Amino acid sequence: MESLKVTSKKLPRLKQATFLDSRTTELETPAYLALDELTFKQGHISQTRLRVQDVFAMTDSPTRILTQWKRNNQPVGDSSSLLAGFLGQVASNFGNFPVLYENWTQVPEQLKNNVYVNTIQANFVVNDEKHKQYIVGSLGKKWKDKRCRLFDKYHNWGLSVEENIQNHPPHIPQDHWAIFVRYRRTTKAMDIANKNAANRAKLVIPHILGSKTLARKKDELETIHGWEFSRAEMYQLSHKKPDGTFVNEEARELHEKLHEEMQHCSENEVFLRVCGKEHPGYVRGMGLGVSPSQIIGSSSGATSLTTSFESNERIEQMQAEIQTLKAQVAKIDPLKAQVAEVDVLKQQIAFLMQRAMRDETPDLESPVNKRSSEGSHMPEGGNSPATI
Repeated sequence: MESLKVTSKKLPRLKQATFLDSRTTELETPAYLALDELTFKQGHISQTRLRVQDVFAMTDSPTRILTQWKRNNQPVGDSSSLLAGFLGQVASNFGNFPVLYENWTQVPEQLKNNVYVNTIQANFVVNDEKHKQYIVGSLGKKWKDKRCRLFDKYHNWGLSVEENIQNHPPHIPQDHWAIFVRYRRTTKAMDIANKNAANRAKLVIPHILGSKTLARKKDELETIHGWEFSRAEMYQLSHKKPDGTFVNEEARELHEKLHEEMQHCSENEVFLRVCGKEHPGYVRGMGLGVSPSQIIGSSSGATSLTTSFESNERIEQMQAEIQTLKAQVAKIDPLKAQVAEVDVLKQQIAFLMQRAMRDETPDLESPVNKRSSEGSHMPEGGNSPATI
């Protein structure tokens, strides 16, 4: 039997976690022990408070942290904060996932699986394939964000490629950094970066949840009140300040649009209309880990709703194009009249030129021409013909 003492006074900002001794696969009824002295017995579940750094220290022990998941495969509860912080640290370690890959899809699956089994499962109880999908997706997002911050910190556009390669981060191998820098300076990568920057500039509505995920906040509210909170309700709660006002005018206007549209359409369709299409693996008002097909109920339903939205969007676009064409035609009509006038003038000028040419043409039957014609047929020798 091994024991661990944790004093909450020394660690005031700790996360509460539930532990399972992994030397047994049998889950018994939770036996929460005193916070100041915890004893991990084989097959027992205990409770304590930890920081993310403490989780790394547990890697070689048989103790793992239990996780709670909603039915849509999102982690909730205190352990979700520990998991999120832990995943952030793992993704920031470029020894796990090197910086040299262009994007997360190019990172070998073997690397992802090794980290999942030897690092994540060594510290957290996660065995479900959908939970793995969430964790790997979260690692990818955090890895991408960390790479961007690293590039912004160490790369200088005023320096040459070789100079930037020499200025590599101390914890990144120079050859890895060289591949990363050369890729980020390609036209393709710069176009992607500029597009992402433009999209981020459009995100002018902050939320008030801080580091707490939307899924965790939703779970807490539903546990307290006993009913399920809608996406629109979660939007309102996550964008209102304690005094009841919205974080800014844009947030208030968007809330009003959602409320107005919901008088005529379903909630899911309203979010599509007002906010645009959902991104894979993320649904507005629900957070990371939820796909559009989950909230609709089936992939066919999701496709149908998305197709309907896209059709309406295309109709509106075509109507706008028609109005533009009408405006252009309105400008063309006066030009047509001017062109017609020019054509008439051209015809008149051509007629006058033809008439002038006829007036200047000599008469072929005139006496001068006649004498000239006769002279050309006189016999040689210069003698005139005899007169009879």
